[in-house]
Amino acid sequence: MDLDTYYRALSAYRKHTADDRDCARLRKTVRETDADKDLIEIVRTECVINEDWIEAIEKGLIHVEKAIAEERQFIRSNGEVVPIEKVKQVSKDSVEHLARHGNLLTKKPEEGKGIVPDGLYTVERLADYAVYENRFLYMMLCFLRDFIAFRYDKIVELTNAYDGRLTVNKHIKSRGREIRYELNLSEHIKNDPYLKANNPVRDKIERIDLIYRTVLAFISTPLMEFVSKSPMLKPPVTETNVLRMNKNFKGAKELYYYISSYNQPGYTVKQTSRKITPFGDEIGDEFAETVALNSFLAYEHGLGIEKELKAEYDRREKQLQEEEAQKHAEQIESLKKRIRQSGGNAEEYMLLLEQRNKQLESDSVRLGALRTDFKKLEEEYGVLKESVGGLKEQVGAQGREIEKLGEEHGREIAELNAKYAEDIQVLNDRQTQKVEEFNAEIQRVTDEYNQKLAEQKEECEQRVRQAEEEKYSAENECKDAKLLTDKILTEKLLVEARLNSVLHENGMFTTEKDFSSQESFDEIEKQYRAFKTFFKGEWKNAKKRIRRETLKYGNNKDVSEGKSTFEPTQTRIDFDAIFGPAKPPKTPKDSEQKPAKQFKGQDEFKNGQGK
Repeated sequence: MDLDTYYRALSAYRKHTADDRDCARLRKTVRETDADKDLIEIVRTECVINEDWIEAIEKGLIHVEKAIAEERQFIRSNGEVVPIEKVKQVSKDSVEHLARHGNLLTKKPEEGKGIVPDGLYTVERLADYAVYENRFLYMMLCFLRDFIAFRYDKIVELTNAYDGRLTVNKHIKSRGREIRYELNLSEHIKNDPYLKANNPVRDKIERIDLIYRTVLAFISTPLMEFVSKSPMLKPPVTETNVLRMNKNFKGAKELYYYISSYNQPGYTVKQTSRKITPFGDEIGDEFAETVALNSFLAYEHGLGIEKELKAEYDRREKQLQEEEAQKHAEQIESLKKRIRQSGGNAEEYMLLLEQRNKQLESDSVRLGALRTDFKKLEEEYGVLKESVGGLKEQVGAQGREIEKLGEEHGREIAELNAKYAEDIQVLNDRQTQKVEEFNAEIQRVTDEYNQKLAEQKEECEQRVRQAEEEKYSAENECKDAKLLTDKILTEKLLVEARLNSVLHENGMFTTEKDFSSQESFDEIEKQYRAFKTFFKGEWKNAKKRIRRETLKYGNNKDVSEGKSTFEPTQTRIDFDAIFGPAKPPKTPKDSEQKPAKQFKGQDEFKNGQGK
């Protein structure tokens, strides 16, 4: 079916009926009558092809091609004893056979001549290509051909098939005319050209077709045609050394095992149905044209007025041709007049027209590009406004209906004066009310959308604030944990320092504990700094307490004897028991020299000389 031809014919047919008043009235009546009974149903089959078996076959065919190119053969020797008169060539095998079979020498040689046997053994060597490996290749290719053909035919049959159904049932009454029209159409097309050209899985189908034709080409090679004359192998396959060790034959064997164990269709099928009911304005007008055309054909042939209609058609065509010729002559005369007014000749004027036409063509190309870009923008806009677009489309359809009704009623008002003015006003008010209702619905949907957007925004902000508060709380907890950890580590260092000092004071410090390593030395140095900080702080607090006690007892005096009653407090802080015996303060000279001697091991360790 040539879609372009029928589309052009329908367009040409509608050009003659589109502006005709009677045709427009009939189309409207047919379109609106029993519109709910109109139905178009199309069943489409979508196929999803798995690529695993396609890729496996493509990969395996590479090895199959190389295996065929090896042309493995077996040399078969056929030997027999031939009379000496028929021997054409003597070989090594002939001499060896004659040496083992003296019975071939039956005649005594003549004097002066050599010994002549009665016959000689001759060997005929023939190349036999029907070896087991080549027969395996032929069996595998035949199996692969059937494997691909079964799936390819099914996929093409499903995806390129058209199934359509049309139902039109109308009972039309209009101005003394009554039409009963029933149409039931069911159509099935195999391998439809349009569906084939626009198949979504066309690329994969072409890949499968290429694989299938490749397999047929391998089967048609001279080697496979020779092997095909031998008996066909049957499973199971005997794995010879060539099939196990040769890279190409091993790849062909793996392909055979893959396709023989593949028990799936290799594709999945899904059918979708599309229904159109009731018809839209454009579709309804086109089917109304078919009703009018069938009615005309029945009327024409039923009354037998073909000749009258043909004569009227020829007369009208002749009139149109004469009008066209007159119009053409007027155009030529106008063109001549313009040439005379331009002051040039016809060639220059034609050159100017050609340049103008080129400019118009370039402008048309640019305009087409702009239209394409504008169309893309319209598509993007339609996707973004899909939720509101449906309502707008309905409003637009109602608007177009209002315009059509307004034009039609306007013509009828012009013909029938103001008879239907009130009805038109009522219809306009009704349509205006519908437009207002649709606008209110659009506003409601927009308000709901804005409200939901505001709620989601507020919820997001609340979640952000909550996350920031949780983050702040976690940071504070981390700081408190760090302070507590530092405090615990400091107390641990103090305890270890006190323990080491007590052990050292009581002579319990053994030589097993070595502080010469970097880690141990750093540890004891941390203990020293922590203990020093603790000692300074506690010593400062102790001095403050002593000062307060001294001032307290120093102010109490015996007035009667005139003597002070201050006595040193009996409470004494035993610093020696806590921190060990106090040592005399170091002079600046000693403090500068002694640490150098004391930390000599550390300097050596840091310089890489310590052990």
